[in-house]
Amino acid sequence: MVHLKDVSTVRYGNALPERLRNEKGDIPVIGSAGESGFHDLAYHHKPSIVIGRKGSVGSVTYVAVPFWPIDTVFFLDDVSPYLDLRFLAAVLKYFGLDRYKIVVGVPGITRSDLERFQFPMPPLTEQRRIVEILHEAEQIRRLRAEAETATAALSSAIFDDIFCSPSAWKGGPRLGDLVRIVGGGTPSKSVEHFYSGAIPWATSKDIKKRYLDDTEDHVTEEAVQSSATNIVPAKTVLVVVKSKILAHSLPMAITDVPMCFGQDLKGLIPNPGVTPEFIVHALQAQARRILSRARGANTEGLTLEALRSLTVPDPATPSMQRFASACEEIRALGTAALAGNRLQSLTSASLLAHIFSGQITTAWRKGHRDQLTLEAGERDACLRQAGAALPRLQSETIEDWDRFLQLPTEGIYAELNREQRQLLRDIERMVGGVLYARYFSARQLGGYSLAHGPLRRNPHLIEGHLAVLAARGLIIPVSREEQTEDTGEFVFGNAYRLPLMHYEPAEGVSGEVVAGDSSRLRELDRLAALLERERLLP
Repeated sequence: MVHLKDVSTVRYGNALPERLRNEKGDIPVIGSAGESGFHDLAYHHKPSIVIGRKGSVGSVTYVAVPFWPIDTVFFLDDVSPYLDLRFLAAVLKYFGLDRYKIVVGVPGITRSDLERFQFPMPPLTEQRRIVEILHEAEQIRRLRAEAETATAALSSAIFDDIFCSPSAWKGGPRLGDLVRIVGGGTPSKSVEHFYSGAIPWATSKDIKKRYLDDTEDHVTEEAVQSSATNIVPAKTVLVVVKSKILAHSLPMAITDVPMCFGQDLKGLIPNPGVTPEFIVHALQAQARRILSRARGANTEGLTLEALRSLTVPDPATPSMQRFASACEEIRALGTAALAGNRLQSLTSASLLAHIFSGQITTAWRKGHRDQLTLEAGERDACLRQAGAALPRLQSETIEDWDRFLQLPTEGIYAELNREQRQLLRDIERMVGGVLYARYFSARQLGGYSLAHGPLRRNPHLIEGHLAVLAARGLIIPVSREEQTEDTGEFVFGNAYRLPLMHYEPAEGVSGEVVAGDSSRLRELDRLAALLERERLLP
């Protein structure tokens, strides 16, 4: 593991107001949200990584050409020849610099935070192999998107050929005759464990592709039973009926698995003999007219009656069978084009996790072990010559990275279960490595990408694990004072922090004294004063 300051210099960007830019130039101007314009002069001429300091805090942008970084970002200079910047960009995105946004009292990211940031640095050849894999995965995602676009266009052309245009559907059946329309609902957000289950719960933000096999949020069976949402079977058409997107688009998706959904969607369950693809294309063919209804003066979206009354083509059996066969063949072609590549089934996050655990490059490492060992020795010699403090010999490859992050198994760590150990390790990744206190809560942890499996969006379960860690002195419980947005009232909530690095108490001081940890005492004093006033009331 190395610190960022050991392999690069973190520099501030330089302000460049829009009025001073020459937009006719070809030098990109880079801000925290990426490219924000052009200029005719470059502030930095070498490839670099730009990191959001304000605004999009923690954003990571790799820049291969001369550029101008503005004053809301940092950029890296004097980069070690043993470090591939494309690899470092992937590492920074994987470990997530945006976690610094939870720092209380510190706006954005400080340069000292970045300089202390630790990351695994395998030999250069392995870094480049990882970059090749990531590039291959990006190509696969691009091909998948292109295949989905081409599939949709081909399906629409075949539908038009078989069923003609909406002007020829006069006298045809109504949509309500061919489907059962099901409404959605939202389980109470105040019952946090409702959102800790395994049942996909779709909203309009999930309707981004034709076939839907998973969603961002998941709920429990209790959540379904306690709300207006309904579980619909696979091959149900989900259509957005309430959203600003209806001003220009009509998003629809076909479920590949059973799921439930929010009130911004309707579920259209086709009758026997009617395919979901037929329903999607029948609606898409008349999307403009449907959207005009959604934008009516007296509506806030597509009403149930508006959907039921839509005219659709006659789903005569021979025509339906012909269209269904064509859709199956088209989807099979799209799937076959990408099948056989194990990267195809991995999401961006899981791919990085597989890479950084060494699982994907295992066979490659075995064939290049001698070369990697030689490069590791050269890298370590270069780092020591540059003044980097290496507490132990660097690992030869990323296969050993996790060993750096493993917790001890004896003493106060001995009785921690797997979830507690993983949670503590992730907390140390997220808020550790600095000399001042960073606070976190169960709710914050549940919303960050570090929360895995049952911990994801389950602050109650996380709170229980935090209590165990606090009882063993591995984290410190505190109270945090916050002001509500609606009433402006100051409230107090449970929070935690890690013990301070290198803390040595002064003589006569039994523990750490940090601004903010006294909030609980102030709250007790306030409550005592309230009770005293109530006691004195007549």
